[in-house]
Amino acid sequence: MDYKNIYERWVNSSNITEEERNQLKSMTEDEVYEAFYKYAEFGTAGMRGIMGLGTNRLNTYTIRMAAKGMADMLGEGASVAVAYDTRNNSVEFADETAKVLAAAGIKVYLFDRYSPVPLLSFAVRHLNCDGGVVITASHNTSEYNGFKVYDNTGCQMNTELAGKIAANIAALNDELNIPVVSLDDDNIQHVGDEVIEAFLKAIDGIGDFGDKEAVSNLDIVYTSIHGSGRDYVLEALENAGFNNVTLIQEQAEFDGDFPTVKKPNPEDKAAFTIAEGVAIPQKADIIIGTDPDCDRIGIGVVEGEKVTYLSGNQAGALLIDYLARTGNPEGKKLITTIVTGEMGPMIAKSYGVEVTKVLTGFKYIGEIMNNMNLDEYFMGYEESYGYLPGTHARDKDGVSAALSICQMAAYWKAQGKTLADVLSELYAKHGYWIDRQQSFTFEGSEGEKKIKQLMVDLKASGKEVFSKVSEVKEVLDYNEGIDGLPASNVLKYVFGNGSWIAARPSGTEPKIKFYYCITAKDAEGAESIYEEFVKCIQTLI
Repeated sequence: MDYKNIYERWVNSSNITEEERNQLKSMTEDEVYEAFYKYAEFGTAGMRGIMGLGTNRLNTYTIRMAAKGMADMLGEGASVAVAYDTRNNSVEFADETAKVLAAAGIKVYLFDRYSPVPLLSFAVRHLNCDGGVVITASHNTSEYNGFKVYDNTGCQMNTELAGKIAANIAALNDELNIPVVSLDDDNIQHVGDEVIEAFLKAIDGIGDFGDKEAVSNLDIVYTSIHGSGRDYVLEALENAGFNNVTLIQEQAEFDGDFPTVKKPNPEDKAAFTIAEGVAIPQKADIIIGTDPDCDRIGIGVVEGEKVTYLSGNQAGALLIDYLARTGNPEGKKLITTIVTGEMGPMIAKSYGVEVTKVLTGFKYIGEIMNNMNLDEYFMGYEESYGYLPGTHARDKDGVSAALSICQMAAYWKAQGKTLADVLSELYAKHGYWIDRQQSFTFEGSEGEKKIKQLMVDLKASGKEVFSKVSEVKEVLDYNEGIDGLPASNVLKYVFGNGSWIAARPSGTEPKIKFYYCITAKDAEGAESIYEEFVKCIQTLI
């Protein structure tokens, strides 16, 4: 159906409110097109998009569509856990999800407070649910929200299951007329304390090296960046004996506008500006910060009057080294992704840890966990600041990662070293690596076309462009299904010395991402090569 016809159907529907009708009528032609030219796409990460009216937006009606599609896949009698973060409309969207699922005869366990993604993943397993939903857009800016779906293992849904939901959504006759019940329906049960206590108990002691004095001596500054992680991270640290934790009050309030940051993303150093202003005069040891749904965590190492921020790859390498030193790593398995840097796997192998690489997305790490002996699990992580040091969940976990990171920092502080010191030692042993990411954002329908064309152009001319800097040893097109992995829209250029560059359109944001993994004898040499490759990418863009 033409987008204008769909728009007119919405305007004339008796199922929308008068306020919504007036909003629709006030749209410009361009706004109508962007809001209605397609239906919000449902993939393995569920659905994520800008909030507003329209089929290509996140709103009451598109949330109901997604919930109905999931309900029709699971069938009457199934059970689903539903959680939500601190974003605008997250509570309302979670309620709508519960009301649709309950109307379809599904038992709903609806959280009674803001909850991190890893808690939902844990809850699905703990409550023996058939699936799970989190209303979140992770670290996206404030205009976004999403509907993230999980299977009965607490893992993000695979392609087959997500495809069934998508097909059910496409088969709906009228997205504006989906049956709902009230929130006091017998099929809706609110959950909270018991599940949270079980979750915190499950992560207690992960990475613990047994030195209570060292733990109590660590000075930590924590920011939740207005997100759902606040109470969970604080309690996990307190339970482990960390009694010197400063919460950044200016960013502690639950607020979906994220008023103190441009982006609520711990990958962005600017998110730590306020925390830095507290940590330096306080002479803290580290800063940690979690994103709104608390699946990602960033780290700043306080060194006198400056803070050194660790990349996801650097933090992963440090965690691998720490967990191996303080545990029994031999024969265990590290699971990471094809766009995560090489230093972490290199360190893991030096301790006798096996390395498995999967496609981008923690669902692939979760799938491997579901098909292995968990006694052999060492750690899972990806370069985008996501880590899972335990087996309690099947998604990245900013709560357990915060605990392990602080234990690691305490372990090294007791030996007179900062995490930055230890990282330098690892570089001396394993070679210097630059692991960075560069993103280019292209909004809307024209942006989609631009990103697709960039991948076409890159495939056609990338080898020639990059060869001006370094000999291209191998071009890996993951659309062709490499190393037994499912086909994926990723291009990777491998160079003679083991360095590589990968390109990948984001699955959740209107971006194309470039990943750099550059090695050289020293920092100066690696920076020089990196800068030349950045110029190559700018030429392609």
